[in-house]
Amino acid sequence: MVWILSAALLWGCSKRAMGRMESGAKLPVQFSCEGFSKTGGAATRVTGENFEPGDVVGMFSYPSDGPMFGSGDFTKGNVPYVYMQDGELLVREGEVPLYFPDDPSVPLTFKGYYPYSEQMTADGLLTLDLADQRTGEKNAVLYSDNAQRIVRTANYVGLEFGYAMAQVIIRIQYDPDEMPGGDVAAVSAVTLEGEGIYSACDFHMADGSVTAAAGVPARGTIGMRPGSAETTATVAPATARDLTVSVTTPAHTYVARPRDITYERGRQYTYNVTLKGGGEAQIGEASIVDWEPGNDGLPPIIGVPEYEQR
Repeated sequence: MVWILSAALLWGCSKRAMGRMESGAKLPVQFSCEGFSKTGGAATRVTGENFEPGDVVGMFSYPSDGPMFGSGDFTKGNVPYVYMQDGELLVREGEVPLYFPDDPSVPLTFKGYYPYSEQMTADGLLTLDLADQRTGEKNAVLYSDNAQRIVRTANYVGLEFGYAMAQVIIRIQYDPDEMPGGDVAAVSAVTLEGEGIYSACDFHMADGSVTAAAGVPARGTIGMRPGSAETTATVAPATARDLTVSVTTPAHTYVARPRDITYERGRQYTYNVTLKGGGEAQIGEASIVDWEPGNDGLPPIIGVPEYEQR
């Protein structure tokens, strides 16, 4: 789900003066994205409801009637753009910006992802390590493909991002009757294991899809952050079977067994795990909602900065 706000209501916007478009002049593409939130525990810098100044997005451009990858003056890949305070994305210092063709009848398509990585290949493949999230959720990749068939313009091209991955949340509590003195801070390990839980996956820039990385076993384990009542992990969209959630305390390793489920892109799955006095663990059905910034605070704010012609 994407939320859009008009330019007049954008948080933190300041007016920018933009030059008039002149025929035949080399015209750089102006991008905007007035923020997107990610979970606070993620190992990237986006927090709250907005990108933070300095966050870097990778941008691709290509003629809309041609292939996304290859050669050509306007077929460009993985160009880093930096988020600015007013919602604008500027090409990183020292990099060549993306340009429109001189011919206004030739449309371009733009696709972006966050966080930027120099490991992105020329054909748009990025391998993500998901196995170790014990210090916090990581690789919750955002993807944008709304900017289709954009013709030469001096206006901002607004980018809308959504999650390419799924998110699992484990909420842990001790049974209040059987273990009233239980302390979740003493939990030393939390793992999610099962068929279809990939320790590494490939993110495909062409369509935002995610597949198991080459050579990765079908059954994998993800280590999650211990020591709190709630812990989160990024997982690859896939059908997961024979799942186990293990919670290790000084006294026991509790094992809960969620039902088989298909984790879908852009969805958030919350499990409540109750630790019992005899060493058993109870787990309920997953609560499933759209994974969006509203889950972490406020909805995403996406739009264009204010500007005035001169």
